[in-house]
Formats: sequence, structure tokens, C-alpha cells
Amino acid sequence: MASAPHSPAVPEDRTASDGRHTPMGPAASAADHSASPRRDEASPGPAAPGQTQAQAAYALPPINRYTLRELKIHNILQNPRLRHEVLFEPKLEFRPNSSGQLAEAKQRAAMQYWAGVDHEVRAMAAGPTPLGVATVTMLVVELREIVAEMAEDSTKPEHSRHADQLRERIDEDRIRQQLAHCVFDAAAVMACLTEAMLLFAQPARHATVARLTTYVQRGRLARALRGAFDVLEAIKIDTANASIELYREYMRSTAVAFERSHFNLALRRGTAALSDTTDWWRRVYDDARAQGRHQQGLDAVFFEAGRELVLDDSQPVPSLFRMDEARIMTIRRDAERLAIVGMVFLSFSQFLQLAARAAPRASASRDFVNARGRVDHERLAAECLLVVPEGCGVQWTEPLVAARARASPAEPASKGAGPAARGDVGFSQLVADLVALAERALGRVLAPSETATLERTLLRAARHECPLREIVEERVGAVIGEHTAALAALNGKARGTECEAMPPSATETLRRSMLLFLAPALAALSTKVHAVVYHHWQVYKAYYATVLSASRDGTGKAAGSGRGGSSSAAGAGDGEAAAAATAAASSSANTVSAM
Repeated sequence: MASAPHSPAVPEDRTASDGRHTPMGPAASAADHSASPRRDEASPGPAAPGQTQAQAAYALPPINRYTLRELKIHNILQNPRLRHEVLFEPKLEFRPNSSGQLAEAKQRAAMQYWAGVDHEVRAMAAGPTPLGVATVTMLVVELREIVAEMAEDSTKPEHSRHADQLRERIDEDRIRQQLAHCVFDAAAVMACLTEAMLLFAQPARHATVARLTTYVQRGRLARALRGAFDVLEAIKIDTANASIELYREYMRSTAVAFERSHFNLALRRGTAALSDTTDWWRRVYDDARAQGRHQQGLDAVFFEAGRELVLDDSQPVPSLFRMDEARIMTIRRDAERLAIVGMVFLSFSQFLQLAARAAPRASASRDFVNARGRVDHERLAAECLLVVPEGCGVQWTEPLVAARARASPAEPASKGAGPAARGDVGFSQLVADLVALAERALGRVLAPSETATLERTLLRAARHECPLREIVEERVGAVIGEHTAALAALNGKARGTECEAMPPSATETLRRSMLLFLAPALAALSTKVHAVVYHHWQVYKAYYATVLSASRDGTGKAAGSGRGGSSSAAGAGDGEAAAAATAAASSSANTVSAM
């Protein structure tokens, strides 16, 4: 994925995490899964305000061998969330997590930690202190172990000997004694560490590694230690990203088998939460059965139900879709944005027609005039797409404080008043952008009354009961439905031109609705919807089938006994029966050997 904080954006198998490494990609799905420091194995560290020395004795630095172990290739290959995300994010990669409130809190904690280290190191200038000796010893040993583990994990046999050499040259007891007797040679120790670090660092990081020795020579030991941890983190991220790239095709080709194996393991352990998923599946299958659609087969029933689930923001996301939850929310928001853009464009076009009749046009911009001398609606449509950027909606209620004072009957869709929500376009900004666009298209300045008319036109269109809004949303949903159905008929995850080719009937629907400019975006969105539904079905098809089998066998509510759910006890029994059947049926075929 595109650069991300130092962790891959992956569906979550909620493991212990400190959130330092965030895998990220174009979709900005991110998950925290750093291994928590094992404080029982840590060495003493500086006391933070309010801490006793005993409490500080196990304070590892923010970056340590345990938080960096998530970046080992073995852990990457065994990370279900990351493995899942690789399938959807072609440029998934790790990067340090440097944004958001959690990241800011961790940065403040890191500054506080290293300020404490600096204080202890400076205090040792007047003579060794027990806490200072313990702190420096722990940090040096932690650096040694990080580099040693990198050597042990290296695929080059000649690197493995460096781990033993490092542990021999940087002995914990010897370091502690040297510090206690004021004979510790920090420059020699740092030179030993940097020599090994250069073996694994990319050429672009060599200057940063060399700078560590310079810090020590200038008497800035604390700065050198902190810099060493920072550069080691960067080296590990570089190595992890190279590993992801190296194993990407392997992870993609084995994704279904790996996730089946992981799911079967959860079933055997009894850790899979399935009741809400089971209820959802029974409900949609009962509906299909009542309408006779079940005769088309389980695949057809699931693909239609899955598409509706992904697009319908009124439906909660079942727990079995948990690793796609963030992706589903993004898809829903994208679908909403395209419907808004279509509605805005049609409302704006109607306004332009009225404004053009009301006053003569001056000299319209050539950009908005076609060969016949008329306003170029295709160009206007492209501009409307830019007015509401990708990933954004419209905060329709932003200007309504004044509007409600005028007893306006408009009741826009979005809830809540006040300034635009983060990531949304404020209504006042939307109106201002469209006014500027209208003036360019008409070649004149709009009168205040015309601006007010444009605002009222947009607000009317934003109401749920507005026919224009209903039509646009229905057209967008229908086109996505036709395209995803066509992709499902391919019986595989479509790629290349098959992803881009929208069915002719869907294209014609858009053309008749003056929404043809949305075709590329809707085609891309349909492909995303299909990718989520198709992969999910490939992984969990056996489970869904056993849910229905268990119902027919009488272990739970009969599949066709009507809409609604069984009692919680019955639901639990069905889940256990389906779990046992699924695990028994597919364990041998789907298990992936540990990597």
C-alpha cells in the first residue's frame, strides 16, 4: 500500500499491540499489531515523574526488541490481518505511526522517556549512580539484542555469526562494571553496534548510522542511544517492506487457504464469535427462499446478500466480516459520495438552465463551451467531481442555523449542526465553489438572489423524500448491482479489462440519467465490492453451508421457518454444530502449514 505508519493496514485479529507500526495502503486501512514489551525480561530504565525507581526498573524504551518483532518475516506471514490486507492493498507497507491522537500521546511519552535518560546520563558526569548505570546498561543490551536478532533472522549465512560476536563483545556484566568504575568506552561500543547495523541498512541510511558515533564523540550519549533505536526501527521497516514485496504473490495465492486454516483454528478453540453472522445469513437465506431465489444456488444468494450488506449503511457489519469492516465503511462512504455528486450535478445543471434564461450570457469560459457553442455538461460534471473530493461527503446542516431561523422546511439528510465534520465539505463551501463554477460557465457574476436560489435548490435535493435524490441513489445502486452481478458471473476475482468493463445495460442506465460521467468511479467501486464479497465467500462458504445444513437437520431453526431469529440458546447450538461440521469437513484440505 502506499506509505503507511509503521504497521500494515490489515484486518484485525486483535493481538497485543502498542500501535507503533501501521501497515498502510491507498485505502488507508490501518491496524495496530505491535507486540507488547515483555516487561518481565526488561532491564532497569529511568524513572518517570510519579514513578519509584523500582517501578522504573522494567521500563523499556518505546522502541525495543519486542515491538520490532512484529516486523519479522515469520510474524508477517503468520499475521492474519496483514495477510488479508495484502490481498486488497497492492502497495501495502509499514511505516512509523506518526498521526492521530494515539501517535501524539506516544510521541509525548517517548520525549518524556528520553528526557529521563538524558537526565540520568548527565547525572553520571559527577560519578556513577545506580539508576544511571542500570539505565545505560539496559539500553546498550537492548540495542545489542535488536541487532543480534536481525543477524539471526538474515537469509545470508555469513550474517548469523555476527549475533554471537556482538554478544561476546558487548557483555552485559562487563558493561555494568565499566560504568560503575567510570571506564565505559561508549565510542567503542557504538562503533561495534554501527558496524553490524551497516550490514542490514540500505545505503540511504548509512549516513544516519555514521552520525551515531559522532554524537558519542561529542558527549551526547543519550542522543546517540535514542538515534540508534530510531535508525534500527527504520532498518527493520525497510527489511519488512522488502519481505512483503518478496512474498506478496505467495501471500495472495495462499490467502484463501490461510484464512480458512485460521478460521478452523478459531472454531476448534471456541474463540470465533458467530451468532450475529449466523443470524444474518439465516435471515437473508430465508428471504431468498420466500422469494424463490434460493433455487439459483447458494452462490447467487450470498453474492446478492453480500453486495447489499456492503452497500447498505443501515446494516451492521457481522463479526465474520470484521477484517473488512473498515473497507466496507469506506465503500459505503464512496457510494454515498458518488450519489451526492450525481445529485449536485443534476441540481446544478437545472439551476444553470434557469440562470441562463434569466439573463444574457456574457463571455463564458471556453473551457465550458462545446463545439456547438453551448455549455459543456461533461466538463461541468468533471468539475462537480472535484467539488466533492474522494472520501468526502457534504455537511448539509452547516448553514441551517440561519435557515431554521427563517423556518425553512428543508430537512437535509445529515444529522447534527455546526461546522463541517472532519473530512466533509461544508455546505457553505459547496455553495461557494458552485457559484464560482456557475459564474465561469455563464460568463457573468451571479446576483445574490441567484445564489440564494442555488442554495435552496441544493437543500431541496438533499432531503430524503426528494424525488431527485431517490432517483440518483436508485440509479447508483442499480448500476453497482448490475456490475457486481456481472463480475460474480465470471466466477472469479476479475482483473484488468474485466474489472473496467461495465455491462452495456448499466452504461445505458447512466446515460439516460445524465450520470454517465460517474461510470469510471462506479466501475472501480463495483470491483471493490465484488472483491470483498467474493473473497469472503471463498473462505467461509463451507461454514455458511453447514449453518443451513444444521438447520435442516433439526439442530436449530429450520431454514425456511420464517424471518427472524431463533432463541439465543438455539443460535448457540447451531453455531457449535456448524463450527464442528466446518472444521471436520475442511481441516485437512484447508490447513496451511506453519511458516
